[in-house]
Amino acid sequence: MNLPNVIIGIYVASIIPAANADLEPELPEPSFYRQLAIAAGRLCMLLYIFTAEGWQPGARELIGYRWQEGRWQQQTCPLPDVVYDRLFCADTGSRRNSRHILSQIKLAKPHILLNSSLPSKLDVYDAIKQNNRLAPFLPLTLSYRSPSQIEPLLASYPEGLVLKPGAGMHGIGVIHIKLNTEDQTVHMSGRTRSNRIFTKTFTLATTNWRHWLDRVTARTPYILQPYLPLNDNEGYPFDIRVLLQKNEQGFWRLTGIAARRGAQGALTSNLHGGGDAKLPQSLLEINYGKPQSERLLDQIHMISEQAAEHLEGRYGRFAELGFDYGIEPGGRLWLLEVNSKPGRASFRLIGDDSAERHSIERPLLYARFIARRLYATAAVHESANGRQAQDPKRLRPFNVQEVH
Repeated sequence: MNLPNVIIGIYVASIIPAANADLEPELPEPSFYRQLAIAAGRLCMLLYIFTAEGWQPGARELIGYRWQEGRWQQQTCPLPDVVYDRLFCADTGSRRNSRHILSQIKLAKPHILLNSSLPSKLDVYDAIKQNNRLAPFLPLTLSYRSPSQIEPLLASYPEGLVLKPGAGMHGIGVIHIKLNTEDQTVHMSGRTRSNRIFTKTFTLATTNWRHWLDRVTARTPYILQPYLPLNDNEGYPFDIRVLLQKNEQGFWRLTGIAARRGAQGALTSNLHGGGDAKLPQSLLEINYGKPQSERLLDQIHMISEQAAEHLEGRYGRFAELGFDYGIEPGGRLWLLEVNSKPGRASFRLIGDDSAERHSIERPLLYARFIARRLYATAAVHESANGRQAQDPKRLRPFNVQEVH
């Protein structure tokens, strides 16, 4: 039997155990993790999923779930060489506790994080804005403090403003605010924190709209941006999702690009909000013509690589990053968001089998690549203590092509 050449633990916020032996546990991204586990088996890797509750500090053991015999099975797992952080914590307290548990596990056995984490959207915006080549592609982004910011800005932006949760995702909690100058009303629309579509209209002169904003933004940091008309020629909102990943040699590679299109009249194009995915080349060609669509795709690729390198210099090594781009009807390109925990469902929806396969395999191959650094360090300690390394084949020198 071949021994695993690397042990990967996928760290998630919660796993709901199965009610009985015939049912599966409830995982946050079941299809993705199943594909990862199957691919890890082909690559002779041991992969499991665990939560903070799985750590048993007294026994220095980790209870996790492994994919075996076509199902997830709970069992005691060896401590990981590489941790793939897929935590989507509901609050800072949960995140803090999860980080504490991870530090305890690392004291029991050293491991490497596969992917660094990005801070809030505003911090990422401020970091990228420092790059003169990337700054022109960023929309104005401000920290939202109170409704008193809104009224003066509405006069400057006829299309309105957008409020976004500073650490949100899937378009949840996004609010479009627009002033109707004819009757002096404020129109608000978007998605609630429970992902329900809403619309509200207030008289500008009253304080009702201010009180309502105070209530819905309470206890959650928000950012404020101009509303950008990012619709196609049929009126559907759309964006371009790019997945950039490190390969087995530590080089950034473009894994895939997909266009995500929302419902007509919707505010966002997120798949979780009812959007669908399209082939980017065909959607862009219909809207901008072939020459301009090719220039846009080249530009998107270039910006993504430059932003990835810039963010690594600021926040540490990444294995993958997702980039969302918006394009105005005239062809103006905007970098809307960068995500250190990107999704990849779009590639399946557009039938891009190669991108979908790479999106699964590359994190695993890169995990094996960076694990050599850990093994090499362990070999040095073993030699210094007069002991022989356990597995010489796992102690090959680290490939210095990656310098992060």
